[in-house]
Amino acid sequence: MSLTIVEVIKQADQGLSSPFLCRGDDDELYFVKGRASGRASLWAEWLAGNLGQAFGLPIPPFCIAEVPAALIRECPPELRPLGCGPAFASRNAEGCQWLELAGAPAVDKTLQRDILVFDWWLRNCDRTRGNPNLLWHSGNKELVVIDHNQAFDPAFSATEFWAHHLFAGQHDAVFNDLAEQAHYAARLNDALSVWDEACDNVPSEWWWENDEQDLPARFDPVAARTLAARCATPDFWRTP
Repeated sequence: MSLTIVEVIKQADQGLSSPFLCRGDDDELYFVKGRASGRASLWAEWLAGNLGQAFGLPIPPFCIAEVPAALIRECPPELRPLGCGPAFASRNAEGCQWLELAGAPAVDKTLQRDILVFDWWLRNCDRTRGNPNLLWHSGNKELVVIDHNQAFDPAFSATEFWAHHLFAGQHDAVFNDLAEQAHYAARLNDALSVWDEACDNVPSEWWWENDEQDLPARFDPVAARTLAARCATPDFWRTP
């Protein structure tokens, strides 16, 4: 998908990775993460988003969008940190609200397990009871999964993950069930098939931390691929 941002509306009310609500040249609204989010964050969003879609999670449509330099120059100072160049754009999930903790039990149990396994796979600790990074459409009772900027976390703590993940209560239904483990291992392996194409479509700018392109981005795709490949090993299912 080729998308150009034509309007920067405001910085999002929620989200630590500095997303901005923007309008694309297709007249749709997007939450866009650019220079203010950091290159590692953009890598994580893009790779985890591609893997999540392939795995079957209900992730909003997303793409790499171009933010024109002329547009940023015309923005008020508080909107300029978005920066120009290629950015990660996730389409606004219309009619959705942040999932409240009290509403979590309404989420389908199978989907709870999918999200738990996926986050364990990519070492994403950013799906806690206090900050689930999930949206809920009360009208059609559907969940929307967002925000993977902290996936592939090099400082990942398994103990913290199981202590705080929103759906940690589904642990035994998967991690103590050999049939479920086999089922998920096959799904994860299938999802991993999109990795090379996703990496090939990363903008060249994202490989660098700065515009001069003399400081490599603080993200190691080789290490991330090695991490993801562990889904094919028995160690993947060993938890604290």
